Amino acid sequence: MKKKIFLYILLTSLLIACSEDFLERPPLDAITIDNFYQTPAQLDAASALLYGWPWFTINDKAHWTIGDSRSGNDWTSDGALAQFFTFSVQPSNAHLGEAWTSLWMVIAHANAIINEVPKRASSNIPQSIVKRVVAEGLFMRATAYFYLVRLWGGVPIIMDNTKLVYDSKVPRNRVEDVYTLIIRDLEKAVEDLPLRYAGKSGRVTTWSAKGMLAKVYLTYSGYNQNGTRDAQMLAKARDLAGDVFNNSELKLLNNYADLFLLNENNNIESLFAFQWLPCLSWGTQNTNQAYWAASGEITGAGDGWGGYKGPTLDLQSEYEPGDLRRKPTFMINGDFYPELNKAVGGYTHIINQQSPPPTLSHVKKYVIGSTSDNGGAGKVCFMSTGINTYVLRLADVYLIYAEAILGNSASTSDGEALAAFNAVRIRARVPTKTSITWDDIRKERRIELAYEADYWYDLVRKYYYDPQWVINYIANQERGSYYWDATTRALVLTSRKFPVRADNFFLPIPQGDADKNPLLTKEPVPYNFGN
Repeated sequence: MKKKIFLYILLTSLLIACSEDFLERPPLDAITIDNFYQTPAQLDAASALLYGWPWFTINDKAHWTIGDSRSGNDWTSDGALAQFFTFSVQPSNAHLGEAWTSLWMVIAHANAIINEVPKRASSNIPQSIVKRVVAEGLFMRATAYFYLVRLWGGVPIIMDNTKLVYDSKVPRNRVEDVYTLIIRDLEKAVEDLPLRYAGKSGRVTTWSAKGMLAKVYLTYSGYNQNGTRDAQMLAKARDLAGDVFNNSELKLLNNYADLFLLNENNNIESLFAFQWLPCLSWGTQNTNQAYWAASGEITGAGDGWGGYKGPTLDLQSEYEPGDLRRKPTFMINGDFYPELNKAVGGYTHIINQQSPPPTLSHVKKYVIGSTSDNGGAGKVCFMSTGINTYVLRLADVYLIYAEAILGNSASTSDGEALAAFNAVRIRARVPTKTSITWDDIRKERRIELAYEADYWYDLVRKYYYDPQWVINYIANQERGSYYWDATTRALVLTSRKFPVRADNFFLPIPQGDADKNPLLTKEPVPYNFGN
């Protein structure tokens, strides 16, 4: 049974993972669990799967619905999606199940790499390669658990899926134990991942692991701290993010808009991104454009259903005049985009007042246009583009660094904190600051990372040590929309606000899994790490 399960994972990885410069795909003939890991290319093929396919189901809708709709960045009226927006998520919600299933799929595949590669890799393969591939698995497992613990709190710790073949009824484990696993995995990944690869590989590095670990420490520093954050964890977050800031040789792209062009996949600012290949089998592509583009005129692929969603008025109100991040993030009436509809000289966004989008805007980020807009080689198909999805990029780490230095202080004028914080603002062409507060950083992160599925987790981080602030903040967000009043011949705002209660801040366990495993509805228990 164990061999069959693992062989299935191997074969799936080979069928889904495609070449380009990311990996060499070995032949499929005569593969068995006992002869697979014979070359570095075969190890690369196994770990390459971790960068795309198992993340697809969450990335398709749940990732941005949780990260942006739930946080108040993205307006939506679409049934199951709207439950996240209105804090009314039901255990039967399909997108809830998609997020849960996808993250456990990542963990299952990561566990296969972590547990089997050291035992089965050919002795002819250098140990540095074996360690690097295992470290990729550790990074992915840690990242998946980081999502799980912030969304559901205590969840089962599973380090070997083959042990669940005969008994899948496992209990939830405590939040502190889940964070212990995340930290252990990332610390080992820091040790064994390389500093860099040749070219735009897209694979994670030591700097990726340090940046992610800094984010973990920053988040965990406030867990159950009742108004304050743990100073030692803040110091660790500061040192890790500072190391990336000062020593990684990574750089912010000069132009914010370039981050979201297809030809800038795996650029010098990207630390970890889901890797997508379009127009292949379902599950290898990025579907964001299909849901976000204002119309099929933009995509040329028969999709583009952005009329039922868009940036909230609350998000739009946060932008300062002249901020260069606004236009690449969302479209308003009259915006011109030369990179879209190139065949006819570009695309001008026109909004009809009498049938307006609910928030008078449409999403631009990750909307890249048609195949011809992307040089022909950058294929765009129905519900399918190849632009990668950022999970961690350098600007995020800069702001983590500033927040870690700020720590529990009301404000800071620390030079290093300001250098990191202002580097993000300088690129956006907004004035620098000489002193910053937590709310300055919150706002900067919201704008910089809007529609990158991150803002909800910023609110979770604050909720850990100051829940009432988050509850009050959400209660005052404007989540309303406009409609055209034919009588007055004017646009009218329907104001709507959706308070969140402490008992629905975290997500329910999906009904199907709760029915199969009643232990998931019980209180979390300690995990025995065995050392």
